[in-house]
Amino acid sequence: MVEDKVRQINHGISPIQDEYIEKFHLEKELNLTAVLAGKSAYQGADIVIIAAPTNYDSKLNFFDTSAVENVIRLVLSVNPDVVMVIKSTITVGFTKGIREKYHTSNIIFSPEFLRESKALYDNLYPSRIIVGADLEDEKQAAVAKEFEELLQEGAEKKETDILYMGTTEAEAVKLFPIRTWHCGCPISTNWTLTQRSKD
Repeated sequence: MVEDKVRQINHGISPIQDEYIEKFHLEKELNLTAVLAGKSAYQGADIVIIAAPTNYDSKLNFFDTSAVENVIRLVLSVNPDVVMVIKSTITVGFTKGIREKYHTSNIIFSPEFLRESKALYDNLYPSRIIVGADLEDEKQAAVAKEFEELLQEGAEKKETDILYMGTTEAEAVKLFPIRTWHCGCPISTNWTLTQRSKD
């Protein structure tokens, strides 16, 4: 985490070049605080959203998920009952594996589909919202719905397709187009998915 970026956010300055983020900082009254000390932020959190970098190594065909795992470990050390939502790009099967590794079911996955310099716009006008969770688990299903409703509440576009699915399926929906782009392979990503009603 870069201290200068944290300072910029707390002073209403966008740390990245994004027209919509810059406009929001100037025109909106935001309830937004950035911190360097993760523990203090996680202790009182209701939901922790993990959007840590996972750089892709095309030679090794590998996503470095160490930053995501570091956050998970820290969260579990101070607030083991909080639900974590991974937004980072991760490998297929990562969420299931990390749950087993740390003996917790409080981790779900929700992929984001953001363009460079259009991150806020794509959140305000999402093409679809996907939440991956173990839908047989009552707590996870409830959290998945709650998180989807938060995303919908924050969006300007109210008529958005909502898709609930398992974490592995959600990871694949996010990852396959990226892998296709990296390798130049004509991989089909037409999935048949069940769209669950918001009611």
